[in-house]
Amino acid sequence: MKQPKTHALRALAKNKHVTKVTHNYLLWAFLIPFVGMLTVMILGRYEPFGNQYAMLYSDQYHQYFPFFENFRRALRSGESLLYSWDIGMGIDYLGLVSYYLGSPLNLLSVFVPDGLVLEYYALLCPIRLGLASLFFAIFLKKIFDKDDLSISIFGGFYGLCAWALAYQWNSMWLDTFALLPLVVLGTISLLRDRKFILYTITLFLSIFANYYIGFFTCIFVLLVFICYQICRCTSIKRFFTDLGWIALFSVLAIGMTAILELPALAALQNTQSSVNKFPSHFSLNIVAVDYYRPATQAWRAFKDAAGSGTEFFELMGMLFTAIGKSFAPLLDGMRQVAGQMGGAQKLSFMEGLPNLFCGVGTVVLAFLFLTAKGIKKRDKICSVSLLVFFMLSFIIRKLDYIWHGFHFTNMIPYRFSFLFSFVLLYMAYRAWIIRDSFKLWQFIVAGSLTLGILMCSDNRFTFVFLAYNLSILLLYLGTYIYKVVDLHIAHKKADPLFPEVVQKRERNWKKYSTWALLGIMGLELALSVANFGVTFSATGVSNYPSQKEKTASAIRYMYEREKYSDFFRAEVTHSQTLNDSALNHYEGITTFTSSANVRITEFMVALGFSAKNTYNRYLFEEASPVSNLFLNLKYMIERDGNVEDNSYFDTVHNFGKVYLLENNAYLPLGFLAEPELAEWDVEQVANSFLIQNDLFRRATGLEEDVWRIPANDRLTVISTGNVTINSKNPLGVTSYSANNGGSLRYTYQIDRDGFFCIRASVPEKNDVIIFKNGVEQYRERLSLPQTLAIGDVQVGDTITIEVQCKAGTEGTVQMRPGIMDDAVFREGYDILAASTLDLTTFSNTRVEGTINCNRDGLLYTSVPFDGNWEVSVDGKPAEIVLIGNCMIGVNLTEGTHTIRFTYKNDAFTIGAIVSLVCTGAFIGAIVMSRTRTKRKGKYEQ
Repeated sequence: MKQPKTHALRALAKNKHVTKVTHNYLLWAFLIPFVGMLTVMILGRYEPFGNQYAMLYSDQYHQYFPFFENFRRALRSGESLLYSWDIGMGIDYLGLVSYYLGSPLNLLSVFVPDGLVLEYYALLCPIRLGLASLFFAIFLKKIFDKDDLSISIFGGFYGLCAWALAYQWNSMWLDTFALLPLVVLGTISLLRDRKFILYTITLFLSIFANYYIGFFTCIFVLLVFICYQICRCTSIKRFFTDLGWIALFSVLAIGMTAILELPALAALQNTQSSVNKFPSHFSLNIVAVDYYRPATQAWRAFKDAAGSGTEFFELMGMLFTAIGKSFAPLLDGMRQVAGQMGGAQKLSFMEGLPNLFCGVGTVVLAFLFLTAKGIKKRDKICSVSLLVFFMLSFIIRKLDYIWHGFHFTNMIPYRFSFLFSFVLLYMAYRAWIIRDSFKLWQFIVAGSLTLGILMCSDNRFTFVFLAYNLSILLLYLGTYIYKVVDLHIAHKKADPLFPEVVQKRERNWKKYSTWALLGIMGLELALSVANFGVTFSATGVSNYPSQKEKTASAIRYMYEREKYSDFFRAEVTHSQTLNDSALNHYEGITTFTSSANVRITEFMVALGFSAKNTYNRYLFEEASPVSNLFLNLKYMIERDGNVEDNSYFDTVHNFGKVYLLENNAYLPLGFLAEPELAEWDVEQVANSFLIQNDLFRRATGLEEDVWRIPANDRLTVISTGNVTINSKNPLGVTSYSANNGGSLRYTYQIDRDGFFCIRASVPEKNDVIIFKNGVEQYRERLSLPQTLAIGDVQVGDTITIEVQCKAGTEGTVQMRPGIMDDAVFREGYDILAASTLDLTTFSNTRVEGTINCNRDGLLYTSVPFDGNWEVSVDGKPAEIVLIGNCMIGVNLTEGTHTIRFTYKNDAFTIGAIVSLVCTGAFIGAIVMSRTRTKRKGKYEQ
């Protein structure tokens, strides 16, 4: 009776489904980048594992986290997402959401407690990189039918490629980067199997999460389609059928995003790109201008000759000459780009060459892919063509311009370079799965070519670069070659009577070499993370936001004090970020965003603030009481305890060093001005004080200047340290050279009482220190010309402005002073304050109020025009008058009127309809597909 049981137990023990240990390799794929980034954060004591530093690099500090914080508040409060008053005096919010906040992971922030928002945001980076690795592993598993550790490792190479590590601080890009493998998998499923659900949903999510990187994905889908047709198409009919399918579901996917993308497209019409003109001549990135200048001249000559009727053969000769002269600089650019495929190089976080590294082993395998006999030539040609096309796109500026949405980027170049890594990893994995079929000569060729690629780097003679890349390369080649040589010797010495000995040795070598190679790859991943951790610069957040609790208390007190007021604007005296209002939650003025309204930017430039249309930003810092009138500014918050003498702001309360200051010359959102204000021109050529004089005169009707320009003889300028003054003029313009550093000191002897401001223009990011009677008031680091408020002055006071000059620099500094006439200002203020708009209703999309006009005039409002506001007076549509080509004004007659502003975003309405139609069509296609499948199964039965 026991024997059958014993046999049964033995059989059960031998059952591999019971004894085999299973692994979830997709989970491992997620964990590799996730744990790697967490390790960097733990060792660096970054948030959420420390409260001194966080990975808030550059714009992430100034833009992305403040916007994330603001978006979370908007979601939790149920505010309209069509328009927001919190950012930049008012902004089309959907345009901002579409670029910065479309990630589905951002929606989960509504469940995060107030005290853990930064911690949650910090964790989103390792989560997103983990998802990128996971989705690439899914791509490999489905395409190649593999489920082993290799898909985890190669997924890790994608999630931790140089592009991902260098640009991880651009958090809004990572979702679309992560989704790319699923989009490609969906593309292949659609073309091969007519399964369209994955493709449509992932392409929709890619564009919805970030339309900018989504644009790259759409181009890549087109390239994948072309390559698929070259490699797999069987007939013309099949080609057009495939084209119809992918066109249909691409349109549906893009159409489903219309609810967000059409408003974003409309909002972009109000912005200013850094360069928006297609390059007219031959020019290159990366390559030195002098090197490719002969080619540029040759192409210009060919273009001129083509338009002047030059005979054919001469024209062809000029064409070949131009091509010949372009060849050498292009090759030099490609050499530099190819060198970026090596490891142990500094990542291009902000500027530099394309980030292409995704493993030395990947390059070796890619070259093995090209030598493989079992891979079709068309597959090899298409893969190499894609890599070459990407290289040329990095180098040729016309291609670069098209790739980046028909403009040139302001820093952060080659943003589509992750596509290069994707193709390279695809090639490498195809070689990996047939690695046992390669011969010795193929490993030698692949190793030699890889060495050639590594030697293309400009860092090829540095010790760290050579030590890392050569060591890793030798480890790979040693493992490959030793296996091949050993098995070759084993076959020669094998006894023909015992072939199982060689077979066993082959199985063992296959197992051990696989683990060895995967181990080397794991080492590469670890070293990539270490290289990132060493070179990445974290940002201090111990005081982020500045004086967090006390500033929050001041803002709460401000709103409690104004609980019966519908709307007013507030700002900080000196900014910490370029989106302090979004970060601290108040209706402010300053912003830096790709969707900044260029009309407001130019308006702020005219008023003397730090602003530039090509930078997509404008910055309020305490400046002119005149400009405050036209910005609806009621409060300022001083966070450093340095409350200057300012007769136009009264101290209301303080929380430690944080002071709440109220504008005693405040004008609300709308007030009645003179009709001549409509003629004010923001583009006139003059300094900001003269522009404000004109603005004030037109608004009030007064003839006297509100700003007086001090006499030139009140100014002196000297240099200290090793700074040489090359030239200077009476207008405050000084040219200097700084050998070992020093400063320029401008000194003004005050000859009249009033409010003193200085218009400062200095070389970018030089420190400016303000002294009054020898006592330091504050210091600023200026990147653009701006007007600085010094405060109240009296006859006999001495104002000193010290400009610190960095060693080895030269440039030009300009200082233009102005003293405001209080009597003129107060008279004008009384005129403007006589008839103001009393708000009765205020929301994000509707503003309503009444005004009692004491005369005919022009209602000025600080509501920026973006094409979506409609105005009615006494229930009837009114014509909008643009003031300074920016602010909305309305002509009114004497008497009492009801004014209503309504925000109607037609692009959103159209987009919502398009999205609903496309979503309905997509659901209909799914239902039809399911129905057809069921019927087919029924008939087959």
